Amino acid sequence: MRILVTGGAGFIGSHLARRLVREDHEVTILDDFSSGRRDVIVHPSVSFVEGDVRDAEVVERIVGDMDFVFHLAAVVGVRRTLRQPWDTITTSTVGTVNVLRAVLRKGCGCVVASSSSMYGKNVHVPLAEEDDVVLGNTHLGAWTYSYAKAAEEVLCRAAWQDFDQPVKVVRLFNVVGPGQGEHLGMVLPRFVGQALRGEPLVVYGDGGQTRTFMDVEDAIEGILHVWRQGDWGAAYNVGGTEEVRIVDLAHRVVAQLASSSPVEMLPFQLAYGRDYEETMRRKPDLRRLRALGYRPRYTLDQMIRRLADDQKEGGL
Repeated sequence: MRILVTGGAGFIGSHLARRLVREDHEVTILDDFSSGRRDVIVHPSVSFVEGDVRDAEVVERIVGDMDFVFHLAAVVGVRRTLRQPWDTITTSTVGTVNVLRAVLRKGCGCVVASSSSMYGKNVHVPLAEEDDVVLGNTHLGAWTYSYAKAAEEVLCRAAWQDFDQPVKVVRLFNVVGPGQGEHLGMVLPRFVGQALRGEPLVVYGDGGQTRTFMDVEDAIEGILHVWRQGDWGAAYNVGGTEEVRIVDLAHRVVAQLASSSPVEMLPFQLAYGRDYEETMRRKPDLRRLRALGYRPRYTLDQMIRRLADDQKEGGL
C-alpha cells in the first residue's frame, strides 16, 4: 500500500514508518521537522515532504496519492505546548480537519493518534474509552494540549457520524523507547539521562502522581492491531499495564542503572510556571484493545534498560 504518516519524522511516527516499510508498504512522511529529523529513517521505500498539516493544499495533494493515512502530527512535550499554545491547538484542529477532508475526498481510511492527556483530570483507574473527559480551566496553559486532543477526537467522531468517514482513533499512554531524546522533557528519558550522567533525578511535585508507560514497539503493535481489526468510528486505549508513582520511578531508574544519582523534588510551578496543573493518575483499561489480540511485551524494567542502552549508544 501507499501510506502517508503525518508527523512521521518524530519519535513514534518514525518507528511506525520503519515497521510499515518492513511490511513492504511505500511510506510518505509529511513533517515540518520542528521536533523530528529527516535522517531518522533512510530507506528507498520512504519519501519525505517538508510541510505543515495546517496547509490544506499540501495535505490534499499528498493524500490524493495514498491508500491509507496515519495522522500523528502534533505539538508534543509539556514545555513546547506551554510555550506554543496556538500551534498546539491549531495543529490538532485545523490539521486534523485538513487530513479528514482530504481522506474523505480520496475515499481511503485513516487512523488518528490521540493521547491519554485527553482524559484530563479524570483519576478513575483504569481509564476506559467511555469514561468522562475532565479538563481544567481554558485559561490555564496546562490544559491546551488536552483540549487539542479532545477536539481532535470530536472532529473524528463527527466525520464518522456525518460523512461515514472511515476513521479510527488510538489514545496513546506515555510511549517511551529507543530514539526518544530528553529534549522534549518526557519524564522517563529524562530520568535515564540524569542517572547515566550521575546528576540528580528531579521529580516534579511530591512525586505521588502516577503514570503507566508503554514501549514504542508495543505502541506500534497496538496501532497496527487497531488499523487491521478495530471498528471504524471507535477509539482505543493503547498503553501498558504497570502503574507507577513518579517518585518510585526515579528510585527504580537509579537502582536499575546502578547509579549514584540522588533524587530531588521540585515544585511544579518552578518547573513549568504558574499555569501548570498536574494529572494525578493515569492508567488505561485495555480490554477493548486486548479483544483485538493485543498483548504488551515489554516490562517497565526492560523499558528503562532499552532507553539506557540507546542513550549510551547515542554518545551520552
